[in-house]
Amino acid sequence: MKLAIISLGGTSSELIAKEAKELFSEVDLIDIRKIEIHASSKELKVLYERKPLKEYDCIYVRGSFNYALLQRSLTFALSGKNTYLPLETDCFTVAHDKFLTSLALQKKGVKFPTTYLAATMKAAKKLLEEIHYPIIMKVLSGTQGKGVMSADSLSSAKSMLDTLESLKQPVILQEYIETEATDIRAIVAGNKVISCMKRKGRGGDIRANIHQGGIGIKYDLDYAAENAAIKAAKAVGADICAVDLLEGVKGALVLEVNLSPGLKGIMEATKTNVPKKVANFLYKKTAEFKKSGKEKDVNDIIKGIKSEKEVLSNVDIKAGKIRLPELVTKISGFTEGEEVILVAEDGKIEVRRHDIH
Repeated sequence: MKLAIISLGGTSSELIAKEAKELFSEVDLIDIRKIEIHASSKELKVLYERKPLKEYDCIYVRGSFNYALLQRSLTFALSGKNTYLPLETDCFTVAHDKFLTSLALQKKGVKFPTTYLAATMKAAKKLLEEIHYPIIMKVLSGTQGKGVMSADSLSSAKSMLDTLESLKQPVILQEYIETEATDIRAIVAGNKVISCMKRKGRGGDIRANIHQGGIGIKYDLDYAAENAAIKAAKAVGADICAVDLLEGVKGALVLEVNLSPGLKGIMEATKTNVPKKVANFLYKKTAEFKKSGKEKDVNDIIKGIKSEKEVLSNVDIKAGKIRLPELVTKISGFTEGEEVILVAEDGKIEVRRHDIH
């Protein structure tokens, strides 16, 4: 199988490529700045260095929000082909915009700090008179903690808005959560958090980002926080990403999702080979994708059910416990307190009666 990593060519992409070469038959690092997309009424072409892009089994598109339009166009052009894309078109629209991320989280029931967006600076200043302080102010796009400010009073908040207005920068306002300048970064791959660290800001800086001088230490998420990180990744449509969270009195709250996280800091903090885990995930998902082809839609799945004993349902998980539909309970014939044997594997749970002979 062949893998292409399309990015700005940073250290993290190089580390992933190095590990992937142990798994894929071919791994190419491609500079996103040398990609061109030509569209006409007759054809759509993706070029790299002025030549047609080769065919790959997996194409992992990374890079900053500055290339969001190209990332969306590229993945749109590649979608529908026999190529696994861990980051598909829509996620580059949603995850590169902090407020759209909040909306996506809200729709999927993921908790996050209360966030406000106003159409104009005049409306934003009016909002400042109605909300509680301190508050966080953010520009809509940005990484590594850039564009994040705090205001502890109405006057300081208005002053910051005046500056942003002169720079023609849209801004969102967000509820401040006291965590003593700490946050959590979780790297999500599919249905798992493959690495996690807690970050603490230095010198009174509210930003805990490693790039802003923050200190990272290995951290184990509890079930609720891990589930929130996985749900956040799914909410924006990303198979691989970083999710930043806060842990406070309200529980785990998702701050934002990063589609192209740096891996060096979390590698040093956790002493684990995170790029290898990413490469392993890419290889596994690509193999599954190639084997199964395009996923069947729900109607195909329903048509494929041959036994009346099979039930199509969504997983209902509360406080880490899976609750089965009433119909399944009736079909199984289990009674309250009955002794059973549980066998759990990735993506499969078997429950059977414990018969004593």
